[in-house]
Amino acid sequence: MFAEERRKEILTLLKANQSISVKELCDTLMASEATIRRDLTFLEDEGTIQRTHGGAMLSNNINVTEEPTFFQKESIYHEEKIRIAEKAFAYIEENDSVVIDSGTTTLALARLIGESNIPLVVVTNSSMVAHAIAKNEQVELYTVGGKIRLNTLATVGNLAIESLKKFNVNKSFIGSNGITIENGLTTPDLAEADVKRTMIHIAAEVFVLADSSKFNKVALCEAGPISMIDHIITDTGLDADMMDRYLRHDIDVVRV
Repeated sequence: MFAEERRKEILTLLKANQSISVKELCDTLMASEATIRRDLTFLEDEGTIQRTHGGAMLSNNINVTEEPTFFQKESIYHEEKIRIAEKAFAYIEENDSVVIDSGTTTLALARLIGESNIPLVVVTNSSMVAHAIAKNEQVELYTVGGKIRLNTLATVGNLAIESLKKFNVNKSFIGSNGITIENGLTTPDLAEADVKRTMIHIAAEVFVLADSSKFNKVALCEAGPISMIDHIITDTGLDADMMDRYLRHDIDVVRV
């Protein structure tokens, strides 16, 4: 990969994840630490990023306009996503009906369900989530149709929405590109925002699974206000002051 391509990739990853470590960049881009540090110095001199201890962050909390692919996101905050998924799995009870959004953190949850023998009804708009869950023969599994977005591998559109509306589930597990008090859950794509909103409306209890990099970020399209969220499961990177802001809005925030 040429230096210019690598630097564009670094910016794309930073727009998806508010901050990132040198190690994560080395692993994701398959580059040496010295190479990544040179790239970060170049980008800092341009004014597009700010160096941090052991990594980097964007110079400003800009809106999320670019979206990395599913596979790019899967390697970022990997350990945090596993912990978030494990906590989410603990909320699932036998014979629950749940809807699971497309996403890398929700896929980690799906893998835990697939490795278990818990009886459930599961609805999803993700073929990857469905494939992971199908290993559990105790699950009654439904996938919704529609157009597949290549960036997220989610099914979207009217067919997906109308299919989801046929269900009433106990719990929904939703991902998000951005979360703020003012804008709620946001995502770069309007069609995907509509699907997430529907998943929220058909559930009695709403869980948002999001690593701490998603907070204080706003993407183009609103998927739902925070008043519709019951629980947020995130990692310990979310500071106490930010956590308290959400707690004051009667949202159960769990850091793992």
